[in-house]
Amino acid sequence: MLEMARPLLINIAMLFSVLFIWNMVMPFRRSNIMNLKRKLIYGLISSIMALLCMLFPLEKFGDTVFDLRVVPLILVTLYGGGFAGLICMLTISSVRLGMGGEYAWVGVLIAVVGYMIALSLNGYFKRSIRKWKVILLTGGVFMLSYIAIVWMFIDPLKSYFYPIYFTSFAIAYFFIFYLTERLVLINIQLEETVYLEKLSVAGKMAAAIAHEIRNPLTTVRGLLQFISNDTQDEKIRSYAPLMIEEIDRTNKIITDYLMLIKPSKIEYEVVKLNQVVKDTTNLTEVLASYHAVELQYEEKGEFTIHGNSQELKQCLINLIKNAIESIEEEGFILITLQDGTKKGTVDIVIQDNGAGMSEEQLKKIGLPFYTTKSKGTGLGTMITIRLIRNMGGKVQFQSNVEEGTTVTVTLPTIKGEYDGI
Repeated sequence: MLEMARPLLINIAMLFSVLFIWNMVMPFRRSNIMNLKRKLIYGLISSIMALLCMLFPLEKFGDTVFDLRVVPLILVTLYGGGFAGLICMLTISSVRLGMGGEYAWVGVLIAVVGYMIALSLNGYFKRSIRKWKVILLTGGVFMLSYIAIVWMFIDPLKSYFYPIYFTSFAIAYFFIFYLTERLVLINIQLEETVYLEKLSVAGKMAAAIAHEIRNPLTTVRGLLQFISNDTQDEKIRSYAPLMIEEIDRTNKIITDYLMLIKPSKIEYEVVKLNQVVKDTTNLTEVLASYHAVELQYEEKGEFTIHGNSQELKQCLINLIKNAIESIEEEGFILITLQDGTKKGTVDIVIQDNGAGMSEEQLKKIGLPFYTTKSKGTGLGTMITIRLIRNMGGKVQFQSNVEEGTTVTVTLPTIKGEYDGI
């Protein structure tokens, strides 16, 4: 065991180092969109990790090499998808065949089996909130397969070797995935901190300018209304409504800003979520019909939460309006109320087939003054995220250009304990 401890520590240290560099190049996130560039980089970095493991094997008996090359292969297949994993698997197989030896084909077989197991669980891994269940399941199935392959195709080795090697493999596997999940969590927390800082700046700006601007705007609006009603000048009568509309829009922006600096504590009440979502759907049906959009609503159970029904309704109206306005021609919006992926939560899923958003646009969602609409300010989405967080929930966006957007609002039910992460 002591003889294997040194190469094991070297392997773990190398994998940790590459993981940190990987996270610096492309931070790990739950909602990464795996475009071709990202897949290639994931495949390349994981291949480097696997080759380093092959360079420093845990044990070598003649032509038989035992190392941790499959750990980065499983890692990249689960987090990066099939194409990134395929790059890593082909790299491992090519190098192992190039090394030669009687059991080179066994090394290739082990890599292929590891890839296929991880690939078959990739979809479940992406959908699951409890990532560790999938990680442990993948590792367990692979290790059983690995033991079976070694037992069937490789000449018997010393009896003490197998428990020592597979224990070392399990330790390395656990620590690598533990670090990866910690990096994901740290990245989420950093994004939250940056977002809240930007929110605080927006709030301070609002407090400084709101009252100074609002009073003269109210005066100007009143005078415009009076002049437009009391004049015979057709130009003034035609332009006045447009000017009043723009003043009202400015007032709305100020109102939205002021909402950002309201105390975050809200009065909780027992809210029957089904009724709130149904009422909101009914309220937005007219707007949807006007834009030739079919609005569908499905509920899969009865849900009760602690929250503020009026603020929740405002959040849902903002999100549904965004979905309606993203559809240029005829389309549909499906609103689904269902059990959350995490126990004790409920999901409100708003899915549309509108214009969709790119990865860069998704990163900016919720920032002050960022919007994809020509006449928007971005404050509606910013306020929505803020209010949902105040209720202990979260808002997630998934989108692809020209394919549509899915917004998931997750809230804790009364009986559930939920940390908002």
